[in-house]
Amino acid sequence: MMMTAIAGTVGAYVLLAVLLLSLNIASLWRWWIKAGAIVLTGLVFVGSYIAITGVVGWASTSTMPARFSLLATRIVEPDKLRNTPGHIYLWVEEIDDNQIVISPPRAYEVPYDVDMATEVASAQSQLEGGSDIMGEFAAAGTQTGSKQSNPNEDGSEVTMSAGNEQANTAGGPTGVVDNVPAGATLSFSDMPAVGLPDKGPVVMVGN
Repeated sequence: MMMTAIAGTVGAYVLLAVLLLSLNIASLWRWWIKAGAIVLTGLVFVGSYIAITGVVGWASTSTMPARFSLLATRIVEPDKLRNTPGHIYLWVEEIDDNQIVISPPRAYEVPYDVDMATEVASAQSQLEGGSDIMGEFAAAGTQTGSKQSNPNEDGSEVTMSAGNEQANTAGGPTGVVDNVPAGATLSFSDMPAVGLPDKGPVVMVGN
């Protein structure tokens, strides 16, 4: 993902440079127009660099991975005084079916929802207690994705729904999570043991 973004940025710079070169060589415009184009292109390079570096490190609103290890969370409550919506931030590592990490840590931002905030806070408490927490999306109606309003008694699992929900009394956007799979639910549970590959038959080799 990062290499694709870098390659796209470099490609855009090269395209602008080629267009500028063709303008200066092939066109019959006056010299001051060509000079102005050079200055303008240089300013575009500087401005785009500042804009790109300014967003590096911000939480992503892209689609979250289907299975991940939860590393940390932060809940920002809505501020009615300033009329600003709340947000929930999740820092996660994508994992495969064997609970093996397959991507670097990444922060995601989802809209604030009261039920979701409660469940995320419960998962964070389990993290602080030393537990390894897994998040997993599942289609609505499956056992993994069945919606629960509260964590289990042992606090091992909490579930939140993704997609459209009814607004709650807290005000602001609620339940609409654009960067999670539509029609799916997200459950938090204790991280299962890492799945190890099956060992083949032991072959005894004689001396």
